[in-house]
Formats: sequence, structure tokens, C-alpha cells
Amino acid sequence: MNNIAVPQWIVRNDSGNPLTASLWAVRGLFFLNGFLYATWATRIPAIQSQFQLSHAALGVALMMVALGAVVAMPTAGWLCSRWGSRRVVAISLLLYIAGLPLVALMPSLTALFIALLLFGVGHGMLDVSMNVQAVEVERRWQRPINSSIHALWSVGGLSGAIAGSVIGLWGLAAGLHFALVSAILSLAIVPIVTRLLIESPTAASDARDKEPQVPSPPRGRNRALILLGAIAFCIMAGEGAMADWSAVLLNQVLGVSEGLAATGYATFAITMAAGRFAGDRLSMRLGPMNQVRISGLVALAGLLIVVTSSHLVLALLGFAMIGGGFATIVPAVFSACGRLDNIPAGVALATVSTIGYFGFLLGPPLIGFVAELLSLRIALGCLSVTTLASVLLATTLAPRATATDTSQHDRCAA
Repeated sequence: MNNIAVPQWIVRNDSGNPLTASLWAVRGLFFLNGFLYATWATRIPAIQSQFQLSHAALGVALMMVALGAVVAMPTAGWLCSRWGSRRVVAISLLLYIAGLPLVALMPSLTALFIALLLFGVGHGMLDVSMNVQAVEVERRWQRPINSSIHALWSVGGLSGAIAGSVIGLWGLAAGLHFALVSAILSLAIVPIVTRLLIESPTAASDARDKEPQVPSPPRGRNRALILLGAIAFCIMAGEGAMADWSAVLLNQVLGVSEGLAATGYATFAITMAAGRFAGDRLSMRLGPMNQVRISGLVALAGLLIVVTSSHLVLALLGFAMIGGGFATIVPAVFSACGRLDNIPAGVALATVSTIGYFGFLLGPPLIGFVAELLSLRIALGCLSVTTLASVLLATTLAPRATATDTSQHDRCAA
């Protein structure tokens, strides 16, 4: 596996670069990822029209992207532990950026599905590998910075959505739009990748093996990983529901016009981006456990306002609280993955990301089923249960005593 030929710019050792350069490279990755995905999302109607897809066929097409991402995430985690995340970032960037224009160039429906599957693979691999980089940069920086890094994904998404909307209004074909974006973003690959941190998984593993450690039972480690994944599942289910159902709630339940109904998700997205920029300071002041608890309670209060309000202003206040509350929870969970003992960060992040992504995928359709049986207010109100669950599970992020701490305590007790 390690004998696979990889271009030299992927593996070249630029360890002399300052850590600040690596931080900006990771921020660039998150911005690029958000911009590229938003570019695709804003032109979905154009792709539907180009290939004359029914709603059912479009649903299958969207599922191909999700399937590719879900399949790629565990693989990316394993590859990060074998090769280091920088190589995986480079490979996933090539797949992701090259895959976007291919989507609009496919000659048949079958080929379209295959292209979307590969696009999803690039997206899923990049999602895991860039988060491994972010966790490593945060570890070396020795203070919380992961939340502000994730804020760049939101900024990239908003920028890509605005650019995509404007280009769509100009009437530019989706294929030309995708090719233009891919060509511009491809210029950033080399300067970004060559400034990323280089991990030495084998050397790090050997060093850990030589250090005296107090073994912890695998069951406990697996339990922590599952609980972190459960928090990510709960929050990302809420994020997906806000994306798909906020405008529907305002339009069909509160009677707001379609144009104004879009302000619900816009408010949520803006406060989420702002909350992530502030999240690192909150983490330093409160600690990750209290941060998740307080953030979850803020989001819970916002959900209750949204599902009980009958006025647009109150509903927008609720969406703002949900966005601000959700903002810092997933970054805090991802940072916690990098602190788990005896589990490679890539493997932990891949596991938690995959569980969380299932929440993002399953949340919106489950909301639809419950809304069909009962009402949309009640269906969205169910998110208060999952949000409360994330508050109760926040103890998983409490600092754990390390082996050194334990041995020092034992010596003091003796």
C-alpha cells in the first residue's frame, strides 16, 4: 500500500513552514470545501432540468452523493492512519475538484449517478482528512481553534451560494459554471497542501509504545467514541432539518411568503458562522463540556420558540438561537476525537463523522414522516429531544486523567 506512486508535491516535507501557515492552509481547506459543495447545491435545479430528472430520480441522484461520502469516510480515516492526512487531503481534493465539472458533462443518467458517487467520495474523504489536520493543528497550537476553523466552512458555503445564485441569474450553463469554479480552486491545491502538517503515524505509534502507559479497556474507548458519535448525530440531524424544513415551516405554517421564508435558514446559517468564530473563546473560558451543555440549552430554547411561535420575528429569533447553539458543538466533538487515548485521530474522526452524517441524512426525512402523521410543529419539536440528549451526553467531553496524571496521583497517594 505504501509503495503507491504519489506526486512529489503531495509528499514533499515542508516541515520548516511555521504553524501559522498550516493553520491558514487548513482554514483554506474548510473554505474551499464549503464553497465547492454550495456551488453544486445551488445548481441542482439546473442539473435536474439538463437531465430531465423526475423528483424521484433527483432523490436518487442526491443519495448517490451521500452514499459516496458515507462509504469514503471510514476509508479516509484508515488511510489517514496509514499515510497521514496530508496525502489523503491531496487525493481527495483531486477527486472533489475534478468531479464537479464531470457531473454536468455526463452523457447518460447512469453516468451521472457514477459521477455523483465519485463526487461524494471526494467530499467525504476531504471532510475526514481536513478535520484530522484541524485537530492536529489545534493540538500543536495548544489552545482551542477548531471552532473558528469550522466557521470558514460556513463562510465558504455562504460565499458559494451567493456566487452560484448570481451566476445562475446570469444564465451561465451549469457545466461552464462548474468548470470555472474547479479551474479557479485548483490553483489553490499546491499552496494549500504543501503547507499542511506532516504526521508520522508509524513514528508516533512507536513513540507511544515506548512510553509507560496505563492501559484502558477497549470497551471504555469504544463507548466514548459511540457517545461522541451520538452527540454529532443529534446535532447534525438538527442541522439537516433546519436546511430542509425551516422555509417550509415559515411558508406553510406561519403563512410567510416564499421569498421571506428563506430568511429562516439564512438567519440560522449566519448565526452558526458567527457562533463558530466565537466558539474558541467560549471553549477556553467554559471548557468543552460546559460549552456543549450551554450551547445545547440555547439551541433547545430556540427550538421551543420556533415550534410555538406564530410571528415571523419570534421565529427568526428562534432560528438565530438554534444556529448559535448548534455552531460550536460539532467542532467541540471533533476536537475531543483527537484527545482519545490509543485511537488514531483519523479513525476516531471517521467513525464520529460517519455517525453524524447519518443524522444529517436521516433527520430531514424522519421529520417529513412525523409531519405527515402529526404536524410539522410536532415533528420539528422532536428535535428538542435529540438536542436535550446532546446536553446530557456532554459529560463525554469532560477532561480525562492521562496515564501520567494517574501515575503521579498514585505516587502522591503512596
